[in-house]
Parts: sequence; structure tokens; C-alpha cells
Amino acid sequence: MNKKLGMLALGLLLAGPVAAQNELQYVLESIERNNLTLQAEHYASQGRTYEARMGNSLEPLSVAYESVGEGGLPVGQAGELEISQEFALPMLYAARNRKARSLASQYEAEYLALRQQTLLEAKEIYLELCALQAIVAVNRPRMQAAEHLARLYETRYQTGDATLIDKNRAEFEELLLRESLSTVDLRIIELERRLTTLNGGQPLACSYVMPPMETLSPLDSLQADWEAYAPDLTVARLQAEAAGDDVKVSRREALPRLGLGYKATYGEGSYNNGLTAGLSIPLFSNRHNVKRAQAYERAARAEAEAAVVEKRNTVNELYAKADYAARLLQSFDIMPDADSYVGVLVRLLESGQMNIIDYYSELDTLYQTLETRIRIEMEYRLGVARLLVIYL
Repeated sequence: MNKKLGMLALGLLLAGPVAAQNELQYVLESIERNNLTLQAEHYASQGRTYEARMGNSLEPLSVAYESVGEGGLPVGQAGELEISQEFALPMLYAARNRKARSLASQYEAEYLALRQQTLLEAKEIYLELCALQAIVAVNRPRMQAAEHLARLYETRYQTGDATLIDKNRAEFEELLLRESLSTVDLRIIELERRLTTLNGGQPLACSYVMPPMETLSPLDSLQADWEAYAPDLTVARLQAEAAGDDVKVSRREALPRLGLGYKATYGEGSYNNGLTAGLSIPLFSNRHNVKRAQAYERAARAEAEAAVVEKRNTVNELYAKADYAARLLQSFDIMPDADSYVGVLVRLLESGQMNIIDYYSELDTLYQTLETRIRIEMEYRLGVARLLVIYL
């Protein structure tokens, strides 16, 4: 395809590739900063992390005081004070600490997964808006030509040089084109509002210039990066890891607990105090706890493996679609220069060498082909964006 048509289809008439890339980066950075859902998830992740750490705290300190009357003495002249604290063995606290760290990493990965999906949605919207702007740009001279021909055939009809059918055909083509472009305009408004919502309700000032084409790595390399860096796969792995840590915690919770304390008694002029010690043995309270944790661990590991398999299939599918769209785009390279071709059609029509029906048939074919190319390129870009989301 010639350079002029390529620029028209890519929507690069307003700015160069660097400016376009900078604008997309500006949009993504703004949404990451202002998106209210991401802000809420950030604070919720912090709360869940603190909640996980709370599970590794010491048991509450127990303080008991009893004041009684004894042997005819008034109340308060005799009594007992006892302070005690229960401790688990150090290996239980270590296991709980490992589990809390795994959960904290999992919550962070969940936030990153939401962040990537939010930025991917924003990028998809931006790319579609760029394509729609390109479609509007492609059809702008077509709209001007349709208005010109509607006026021309109105004049020719008045002078008897054109039939009513020719006049109506020109007017109908103009109306149909306006309706088609109004659908594009409504879609642009819808997408811009969604982009504003993603940006926390703050409008974004954009010209929607298509950024440079992104290139794909080989499929094997992409698969390896997805398995290593995809946050949702990381979440699945960390869930399995936390489930494994929970098994260790459950086993250690079956171990005895040590209780230490201080006890003092007084009454009838006497005062006694000393240390207390004891063991708490969970003979029945920990029943089936280890089996429960082991079952959840097996489930979590199976889910992690299933997530990897599903993700491989998804990457394969996205890659195949993107590759197919890329090959389709190559078939448009033989297209003629749009402006020159339209100029030829207009001269043939005005000179009487082509009737209006053939003119609009040729014109519709040309512009439908141009729009199809833009939409196929958009699908290719969207497919690549979905494949490269792990690098956002």
C-alpha cells in the first residue's frame, strides 16, 4: 500500500509515532494513578495483609483478681491475683509467619492482576478510539463528495440533465453515509466516557493518534514469560504455597502450649506469691484439622496446574488470531491510492462516462475496503495488546 493511504489508514496525520506512544503512555499512567477501583483494591490488599499478620500474635494476657471476706474479715481484706500468659512453641510462630508472608505476596499479586486488566481495558479502548478516528478521517472526503454530488444532481435535475432516480440516489447515499458516521460518533462518545470512568471520572485530553505497531516475540518466548510473570498465575501458585504453609501450621497447632504466670494471695496478715506453669494439650480441638489443610492444599495445587494449562491455551489462541490478522493485512498492500482513484471516478461520472449507480458501487467497494483494513489492523493491535499485557 502506498504511503499516503497507509498514513490515512493508520491515523498518523496529526502526530508522529513518538507523540502517539507518549499519549498512550500518558493515558495509562493517568488511569493507574486515578482509577478508583485500583485505589480501593490497594487499601483492601493492605488490610488483608495486616489481617494475615494478626493471626500470629500471642494469646491475650489473662489477669484475674478476686477480693473476698474470709474468717469474719471485711471484703477486701483477703484476695487473690493471678496473671498468666500462654505461649505456643516457636516452630508454630515460624510456620504462621511463613503463611502470612505467602498471603501478603498473594494479595499483592491479586492487586497487580487487577491493575493489568484495568490498564489493558484502557489500552483496548484507546486503540479502538484511534481506529474510529481513522475511519472518520477516511470518510471525511467521502462525506464532502457525497454532499457535493447531492447538490450537483439537485441542480441537474432542475435543469433536466438528470433523472429523479439519479437525484434520489445521490441524496440517499448522503443520508446513509451520515447515518453510518453517526454510529461511529456514538461509539466514540461511549468509549470516551468509559475511559473517563476508568480515569476516576476525570476527562482525558487526547487526540487519539495510533501508536507505532507493537511486535510479537516468538510463541515459545511469550509462553515462558506468561508462565513466569502473569499475576493471575502467580496468585494461583501463591495460593498453593499458602495452603502448604497452612498444613504445617495445622500440624504444629497439635503440639502442647506452655502457660506461664504469676499468682499472689493475701489474707489474715499473710502474703504468698509465686510463679505458675502449665501445659495446654489440644487433644480434641485439632481433630481433622491437618486432613482439612491437606485437602485444601491438593485442591490449590490442582487449580494452579489447571490455570497454567488454561493460560497456555489462551496464549496460543491469541497468538493464532494475531498472526491471522497480520497475514490478512498483507493482502491490502495491492490497494491503489484512494484519492487518485476517487478523482478518476468523479471525472468519469461528471463526464458522463459512468452512471451514478456504478459510481456509488465502486465508491462503496473502495471505502468498505479501507474501513475493513483499519478494523483488521485494530483487531491485530488488540490481539497483540492482550498478549503483551504481562509487560504493562
